[in-house]
Amino acid sequence: MKKLFVSLFILVFIVVIAGVGALYYAKPDQSLNLAYEKVPLKDRAIDMVKRRSPDLLLTSEDLNNLAKKSVADNPQVEKDVVVTGADFVLQGDLLTADLNVIWKDKVSAGIQITYRLTWNEPNVVAKVEKAKMKGITLPKSMFSDRVIPIAEDLPKLLKIKDLQWEGSDVRVIFQKPSLKDLQQLIVG
Repeated sequence: MKKLFVSLFILVFIVVIAGVGALYYAKPDQSLNLAYEKVPLKDRAIDMVKRRSPDLLLTSEDLNNLAKKSVADNPQVEKDVVVTGADFVLQGDLLTADLNVIWKDKVSAGIQITYRLTWNEPNVVAKVEKAKMKGITLPKSMFSDRVIPIAEDLPKLLKIKDLQWEGSDVRVIFQKPSLKDLQQLIVG
């Protein structure tokens, strides 16, 4: 009976140590937050019109701020998963998101998700390509696609025609306004 009790105690001790080790392993490596700066899309768009240019350049920092705003507006990205910090890096049409999350209000973890970006008017859609936690690949099905709204802060006259991914930047190509659009601008 004593051997059974000692064996059970050792087994419980090992399970507890393994659980603590797993929680420590999953803990985020980076200190991230959801603070962002407002991207002055409207001002840039008006300046673009003044320059008579059909395109606008969004830098990687602009996209980081727009993506952080999107997450900050809705930090509960999955059931029982809340994002507490994020950092986004663009390379071509791939956006890498380093995220600090809390699962079930108890377990903190750092994960990295790579999204492929596409333009789906009036938003950029980020489709999950791969996900990992400290080098361990996670199933893509654990994460849903994200929407990054960029057209909502633009003047109504401006309509985005296309996006071109250029390294760490995105070139926004606008449609030329129609006669009807110009009349609405004048009439009010």
